[in-house]
Amino acid sequence: MKAPTSQDNLWVAAGDGQIDRVKELLESGIKVDAHDEFGYTAMHAAVSYNQIEMVKLLIANGAKVNIEDFEKDTPLFVAENVEMAQLLLDNGADPKHTNEDGITPAMAAFEEGWEDVAQLLASITMEVLPSKEEEVDSLAYIDQENSEVAVAATETETGVIIQTTAQQDSIVENQNEMTEELSSKMQDIMERIEEQGGVADEDELRELVTKMLLDEMQQKLNE
Repeated sequence: MKAPTSQDNLWVAAGDGQIDRVKELLESGIKVDAHDEFGYTAMHAAVSYNQIEMVKLLIANGAKVNIEDFEKDTPLFVAENVEMAQLLLDNGADPKHTNEDGITPAMAAFEEGWEDVAQLLASITMEVLPSKEEEVDSLAYIDQENSEVAVAATETETGVIIQTTAQQDSIVENQNEMTEELSSKMQDIMERIEEQGGVADEDELRELVTKMLLDEMQQKLNE
């Protein structure tokens, strides 16, 4: 069997509703459930483009209604209207199937805004879909959370430290307190140096200040 080319692509033909071309390709030996490079099958393509007659043809030629793409979505996940969803259900599509994210076809339809399909599937699976108010409240809550809790990542040799905005504010506050304390200590040190008669030059001042700061740090450690 030859590999399909851009001139005889089963998935494109199925999505376009080219009945005769798909028949030719299947008769030439191309497998009806073959996946393309993106994980789609002819069934996925036909369903997503609402090609009712094409779906019937593919099923008649042995296409599996519960075949998965690379994300474990079945064709029912891409059914945008009730007629297509019902056709798949009538031919054995599983409304309780979950994809790799744990999502069912009903929830997928709800998230896509295909409300009629979502309600149809939920009536079979007994899933409780969020109300419009709950969806709005949920989105508002998420937006508020994202606004109030910004996240910063600092790379270190041992990994990544995650800090919230509140933690960062605390760090800045501590740094400010340390700066004020250091400034106060420097003022005290300069006053003590003046009381001791001052210094001859900047090098001597630097050396004396360093020594006094180290003495202060050592006292802190000993406490």
